[in-house]
Amino acid sequence: MYRSRTSLVVSGTLAGAPVVAKVRTPEWRRQCEREIEAYDLFDTAPPPVRVPRRLVSDRESAVLVVERLAGEVVAPDRFPAAPVSDADLSGVLAAVERLRRWSPEVPARWRVDYAPMLEGMRARDAFDEAHWTAVRRLLELAGPPRELGHGDLVLANVVRTAGEHALIDWASAAVFLPGADLAQLWLLLGDSPGARDRIEAEVAARPAPDGLAPFLVNLTLLLYRERRAHTRFTDEAAQGRAVRLDAAWELTRERVLRHAAG
Repeated sequence: MYRSRTSLVVSGTLAGAPVVAKVRTPEWRRQCEREIEAYDLFDTAPPPVRVPRRLVSDRESAVLVVERLAGEVVAPDRFPAAPVSDADLSGVLAAVERLRRWSPEVPARWRVDYAPMLEGMRARDAFDEAHWTAVRRLLELAGPPRELGHGDLVLANVVRTAGEHALIDWASAAVFLPGADLAQLWLLLGDSPGARDRIEAEVAARPAPDGLAPFLVNLTLLLYRERRAHTRFTDEAAQGRAVRLDAAWELTRERVLRHAAG
């Protein structure tokens, strides 16, 4: 089904049932271990969203076998080429909302440490002094990471199946500042009319400290990573996205400054 430098994904059957098997390369072993840990969690505390059922996993071999869900992904591309339907966006946002209200016990190592990541951005001259001061202020306002998130909520990881939206590929699951999954959707759905407005409404409905401050910290981090990734691409579509990502960075910078000042 899929092959990259990080993993091999194959489809087949196990005891007559359709399955997907994932094999990670040594460099990405940690991601496989995290996904297996996520399924360990699901076994002890059933998640509030639909996920594929685990059939076999092996940490030593970095192999995971899960059921293959009947259905199709919402969008195959990281940046969807076609507008996302209202029904699909509503389904994804509902899944994010259910997930954020779920509070299972997870290992301390699942908690994302934002400070060194932001310091790394600063070392690469991502911020001027005013921007850096404002980001640090929002990080203080946001408080500690406390929201379990999917961590890689591209629409290729959302499957329409049996009248609901299931989330697959839990290799990046972690405890984030609130709004991490919403920030990723905001970043990726800029070309889908009305999507960002819907996401902003979800953020605005959250009371402090779970509202705008942590969302903007997450968005700042994700935009920085995405803009860096786009420096490697030379095709026309990616270059066009790079321009829009630069505009989104500037917009977010202004919002960070305003919110920190307020």
